[in-house]
Amino acid sequence: MKNLATLNVHTMKAGERRLSRVLLLFEQIVKVPLFRCKSCGECILSSTAFVCSQNCPKRMRNGPCGGTREDGPCEVFPERKCVWHRIYTRSKLLHRTSLLYRIQPIHNWNLERTSSWLNVFRKRAKGPVLFPRKEDSPRLKDIISDGVATKN
Repeated sequence: MKNLATLNVHTMKAGERRLSRVLLLFEQIVKVPLFRCKSCGECILSSTAFVCSQNCPKRMRNGPCGGTREDGPCEVFPERKCVWHRIYTRSKLLHRTSLLYRIQPIHNWNLERTSSWLNVFRKRAKGPVLFPRKEDSPRLKDIISDGVATKN
């Protein structure tokens, strides 16, 4: 069974915290204008079609909340589209929907406002998914068909 919860492990020493602040500055120069990054320290942009899931007012990491309407408005801010509606739409465009079925671990709040690049290097967070695996597509179809079978 996968570990879904992140625990308070790998605390940073003073020197590493300084390095993290410098790297975070460079991350913010790149990721904030391009992806509206929220500097969570556990970047999953590659799994969410390069839309920051932390822009969700509820900070949902594994899909939309139950309040999202069919045409896409956010439950909290009805004047905007749900972040996960945008993620799904872009994932279909980029042929990366199989990545949406991977369960992301619960957010480790100790990594907030730290460099996700450094956290990946130090193995505090998972690295980016550059290419979806080809074997995910048949597995995705099985997951969807199982979900349809259980509803009927």
